[in-house]
Amino acid sequence: MKFIFLGNYSNAGLEGFIKNPSQDRKSVISNMMNKAGGTMDSIYLTRGNYDVVVIGDAPDFETVGAIKMMIMATGAFKEAVILEETDFNKIAKKASDIASSYKAPNS
Repeated sequence: MKFIFLGNYSNAGLEGFIKNPSQDRKSVISNMMNKAGGTMDSIYLTRGNYDVVVIGDAPDFETVGAIKMMIMATGAFKEAVILEETDFNKIAKKASDIASSYKAPNS
C-alpha cells in the first residue's frame, strides 16, 4: 500500500538534528522501512503545518502503524499523521450501493 507520513518533530527531535547535523536521515529512514518490509520513495523537510513528509510503500496498514508507534515512542516526534492511498472509484461504488439504505436525520 502507498502511504504518506506527515510529522512534526518534538523539541528533543530537533535537538538531535542540532547535535548531529550531518547525519543522513534519509538513509536511516530508508533502512528502517526496508527492515519493516517496505520502501521509502521520498522524504521532504517542509515549511508549513508539517516538518517532514515521507512517501513510501508498505505491505499493510499495520506495518505503517507499527512504524508510527515506534517513532512516537522515541520522543522524536510530537505529531504523526498517516494517510493511505485509496481507490476513489471503489469507494464511490460502495457508497452508491448503500446510498438507498440511509436517510439523514429529520428527512
